[in-house]
Amino acid sequence: MKQAIPRNRQQLVIGQWTTRLAYHLTIALAGLLFTQGAFANGPKLDHFNHSVWTAKEGFPGPIVAMAQTTDGWLWLATSNGLYRFDGMRFHPLTTTNGAHLLSNRMHMLNAETNGDLYIGYEDHGLSVLHADGRLEHLAPATKDSPITGSNTMVRDIDGAVWVATAKGLMRLEQGSWTQVGAKHGYPNEFTPLLSMDSGGQLWAATLTQLFRYERGSRRFVPVDLPPPAPGERTDRFLALMMSPDGRLWNAEERAFIAVPGPVPVKRRPPHANARDASYYGLFDRDGNLWALRCPTGVCLAAGAAGNSERIDIAAATTSHLDQAWQLGSLSPNLMLEDREGNIWISSATSLERFRKNPLTPVDLPPTNGNYHLAPDADGSVWVVAPRSKQGWHFEPAGRHLTELSGKYRSAARSADGTVVLLTEDGIRRRRDGAEDRIDPPSMPPGAWLRTDGERLWLGGRGTPVQIWDGRNWETLTNPKPDEFTFSAAGKPGQMWRGLVDGRLLLFEHGQRTREIDQVALGGIGQASCLAALPELVVCGEDGVVAWDGRRFRRLHALHDEVLHNVTGIMVTADGTRWLNGRSGLVRVEAADWRRSIESGAPLRITLIDALDGYPGTAAYQPSLTMVGNRLWISTSAGVVEIDPSWREINRIAPQVALLGLSGDGVAYPLVTPRIRAGTTRLRFDFTAPSLRKPERVVFSYRLDGVDDVWQTGTERSATYTGLAPGLYRFRVRAMNEDGVWSERERLLAFEVVPTLVQTVYFKMACGIFALILLWLCYRIRLYYLTRRLNRHYQVQLEERARIARELHDSLLQSCQGAVLYMTAAVRDLRGDSPLRERLQGGVRQLNDAIVEGRNKVAGLRTAGSGEPRLSDYLREAGEQEAGPGQHFALRVSGRVRPLQPVVEQELCAIGREALRNAFRHAGASLHEVLVDYGARSLVLSIRDNGHGIDAGVRDKPGHWGLHGIEERARLIHAEATLHTSPGNGTLWRIEVKAGLAYDEGKPRRWRLGF
Repeated sequence: MKQAIPRNRQQLVIGQWTTRLAYHLTIALAGLLFTQGAFANGPKLDHFNHSVWTAKEGFPGPIVAMAQTTDGWLWLATSNGLYRFDGMRFHPLTTTNGAHLLSNRMHMLNAETNGDLYIGYEDHGLSVLHADGRLEHLAPATKDSPITGSNTMVRDIDGAVWVATAKGLMRLEQGSWTQVGAKHGYPNEFTPLLSMDSGGQLWAATLTQLFRYERGSRRFVPVDLPPPAPGERTDRFLALMMSPDGRLWNAEERAFIAVPGPVPVKRRPPHANARDASYYGLFDRDGNLWALRCPTGVCLAAGAAGNSERIDIAAATTSHLDQAWQLGSLSPNLMLEDREGNIWISSATSLERFRKNPLTPVDLPPTNGNYHLAPDADGSVWVVAPRSKQGWHFEPAGRHLTELSGKYRSAARSADGTVVLLTEDGIRRRRDGAEDRIDPPSMPPGAWLRTDGERLWLGGRGTPVQIWDGRNWETLTNPKPDEFTFSAAGKPGQMWRGLVDGRLLLFEHGQRTREIDQVALGGIGQASCLAALPELVVCGEDGVVAWDGRRFRRLHALHDEVLHNVTGIMVTADGTRWLNGRSGLVRVEAADWRRSIESGAPLRITLIDALDGYPGTAAYQPSLTMVGNRLWISTSAGVVEIDPSWREINRIAPQVALLGLSGDGVAYPLVTPRIRAGTTRLRFDFTAPSLRKPERVVFSYRLDGVDDVWQTGTERSATYTGLAPGLYRFRVRAMNEDGVWSERERLLAFEVVPTLVQTVYFKMACGIFALILLWLCYRIRLYYLTRRLNRHYQVQLEERARIARELHDSLLQSCQGAVLYMTAAVRDLRGDSPLRERLQGGVRQLNDAIVEGRNKVAGLRTAGSGEPRLSDYLREAGEQEAGPGQHFALRVSGRVRPLQPVVEQELCAIGREALRNAFRHAGASLHEVLVDYGARSLVLSIRDNGHGIDAGVRDKPGHWGLHGIEERARLIHAEATLHTSPGNGTLWRIEVKAGLAYDEGKPRRWRLGF
């Protein structure tokens, strides 16, 4: 039953309505000054890019609630669980703390500005998914839960949480729930609606009454709507929504009524339409009203928000979709506008997106083929469909189309605004509102018409071109008709003709004046369009060139195919270039165009293609025409238009989210993951919620320590193989379709665990084993070198024994015989003859020689025994060899240790030879010998301060001293180094490794491993 409104309250309501009516009347009148009707010229639903996701695209099930969080995710509550959507794929809920939903029977989603997502259930409980992925339960799913059946919720400006439930209004403050009831001025009954307006005012509604919360008294005050129209009911509140100007509206079944209140001082917050979905409809950011169930499908009331205090849905609707082929479902249940301006509609079987296109179709009759367009000076357009030979006169201001009588073949416009129409029986020429008629000599088959501002060019299939100069027709016979593929007017009086071989000819005032070949044109192929102002630009099959004052410079873009088959080029008043080609419509700002021509840098472009409402491909004729202040684009599927001043840029930076990390098919957590040993293939999955044009989101990633540069592309995963053990950091960022990069990179630090053979302990063990092996090899080598030296020494001993035997058995025996013979001869001599004395002296000398020989033979048999040590030997040798004025000194350092016999023997020989050479040839006054018994090696140094050794001494015949020293050193595996230079003396340095030099007794076999 409708409630009666008190008289004083009626007066208050009427007064508020009067104030608001004046406010909005001003806005409406101002709008009428610039438009010819908001509904007539507003957007239509077929002006939006429409996409549908069904089960085939992964649609997760019937959607009962939607919301968009501040990180860009679109959250969907379904009967199969909670999902998030990034514009491409549906992802089930994952939490960082491992918590689960209280139930899949969700009823409410609400996204707050701090990134939290509140989740209400059909039955009991309330949860919140925090921005960091933690799921927290604010009310349990029990029968004693303070929350039963969540409908809507609001997070107040003081942080308190208000929840509209099946049992009334609840408030969560400082962790405690409070029932809002009669003492707060609010009834304890079903509460479906709860909202906060742009000024922070809290509103709540039961099924029959609306309340406003007064913060000073902390009480709710009832609010009445204006008196209903005859035959209407206003005792039911279905939805509360906000228009862009900040006003609050109540949704009824057939109308939207503004809630009484003061004029808002703030506009609607940007996130208002994204925080939760509406069951009845919403006002988009442009003030258009979208409504569901009107009574079927979707309705759009263009510009409805600023026209009145009451909107009748049926009367205000300017376009609607109510056919099965127009929507994924004719029974939509929820609607939401995301932060990028997309409208989302959900149903039990689909999720649908409506995105406003910059291109809108021009309502022209369908035809087989392309249109010829010729704008008139009065703003109207003459339209000709050559294939069907139809013509129309179109008035864009009123969208009025008039079909022309007769048959038409072509339409063209000259630079001075003259329009020429080619009909079946002649040519109509219109200038400054006046029209005259020109009769050609004949009408060729497939006739076409062009104008250069001075002359008319009429041609056809296989027919020479006829040129009308204003008085007479002239036939152009060269080149032949079948050589032409293209015609375009240049400056007044100029006509450019393209040939099949790619050449371009210029005719001025009807005469051929210039020819440009493909070499000069940069190999762009057959010409497809041309513009003469402000610079000459030629388009072709394979590119675009521009004249820079000296030559044609070929233009490039990041992807050159966007400049292929360009058939239309237009320069607007602000210098912006528009090109229509195979990839769609391309916009280039004036500064970027100049920069590319001057420096050759790639063009910075904006591509408008099928994602923006571009149908088909560019038409193959001059396909760009300026009609009033709108740019018309001819395509293979009709004509579309765009406002050249359009610069809508998506400035919302995408936020990258890491979805998963897996190695060899094993999933890892995203919190300090440790990749198991032996993993050969690592995959990172990531995304960036961008709901407007997710297909054009570009990702850039790198793995520190592996990638030297960023890897860029549209793929949403990265794979690495063969990673070595260690710590890594993966970084990824994203860029939206308009070049806006993520504010922050997404980082993931992880560790690849080493296998046993990759651990530091295994490497240390290998190192220790290698050292032991090297030591063993060294000891074995030392053992064999020592054996070789001992064998060599033993050979020497055997040779000395052989020589001793030979001397004893031969020479000494012979000498002894000679002594006996000479002694007998002495006896036979009598007296003191001189001969007797000589023979006796010889006998004595010979006996001395025998004694010396026997001593030598004994020395050969006992080599090494009783001989002086190295230092003693060298001291004796030095003192014996030193002459007058030559000082000799010997020093011994280190602990004196016994030497291997062969080593000591060879070192003695080396030292004796070096000293002898120095004393005899160096001319030195000082000779020093140092014997250093080191722990690692034995070093013998022989130094003098003489005049040094000449470089050519080695090569002199008969000089073997230096060679002998080096040979003896090699024999004992010693390193012999000679340092000398003229005037700086000489230094011999002989170094023998300790293992070879010292004789420490018999080697222990266990050390050598034998």
